[in-house]
Amino acid sequence: MNKEDLLLEQWKMASELHRHEDELTWQRFSYFVTLTGILASGLGLVWTTSSMSATSFKVISIAISTFGVVISLVWSLIFKRAYMYHLYRAAQAKEAEQALQVNNERVLTLYEKGLKEQKLVRVSIFARFPTNDLIFFLALFVTLSWIILLVSFAFLI
Repeated sequence: MNKEDLLLEQWKMASELHRHEDELTWQRFSYFVTLTGILASGLGLVWTTSSMSATSFKVISIAISTFGVVISLVWSLIFKRAYMYHLYRAAQAKEAEQALQVNNERVLTLYEKGLKEQKLVRVSIFARFPTNDLIFFLALFVTLSWIILLVSFAFLI
């Protein structure tokens, strides 16, 4: 096996890991949305139950809100870490592309440019929106929402 074969294998592995990280990110996102929906539904169920004492209502609401805060914070940290791996794998693939040359000519250019820089197809402004930032800020917004609920149950109600 020569150097070019090894570089090509490195590129294949980095590309596959990059794709796999992307799939894992969306899978985690669906888990987070599902769990947040279950928690919100549970909180709604507690709010609509009239046969519960005020103390039980407060304790259960605080417990659900606390769990929501923890889940949201953990998810945002996991997402940020996964995104860094996503960028790392793309950088590995790009590095292998740059090193892999045949007759002093670069043969792979899939990772050469990002979506904002490419000119192969017309890309709408919505497709160029930084989805990863949006997901991260969504997680932070949900965390803040759970914190507000937790504080309101702990101190106001």
